[in-house]
Amino acid sequence: MGAVHRDGSMDRDHNLLSNDEVLHVRAGRILMPNATFKVSEFLDALAQVVSEQDAEWTEDCEGWFSSGLRCEVLRFANQGWQRGRVRIRLEFSPEPQKLLKEETPRRASRPERSPVYRDEVYTTVEPVYEDLGDEY
Repeated sequence: MGAVHRDGSMDRDHNLLSNDEVLHVRAGRILMPNATFKVSEFLDALAQVVSEQDAEWTEDCEGWFSSGLRCEVLRFANQGWQRGRVRIRLEFSPEPQKLLKEETPRRASRPERSPVYRDEVYTTVEPVYEDLGDEY
């Protein structure tokens, strides 16, 4: 499921992350001391910061980060208000897969070997076992 834009279209490149999935964020990290953390740890840290800033924080507010708060939303794709629940989640947008190009060896001092092909290997291998005939 992707994000919904103002015109009602869906951004299919964004996927909701489950609470047990693990993120690794090198730069621009907020709330988390470590670069690697679970989605649930980030949401817990966010809830903690919000609760400390809001003097009117109650147990009901925890719904933003768990099962959701009962609400009504005016959706762009629908006509009128729709009842349901709202909650805070993280989305992930994967980058297109890039093919890794073959790197040249860093050490130029190694002599290059000529490629060996399968047919050459089998034609140059000498028999190791002698023919035992019917004795085996």
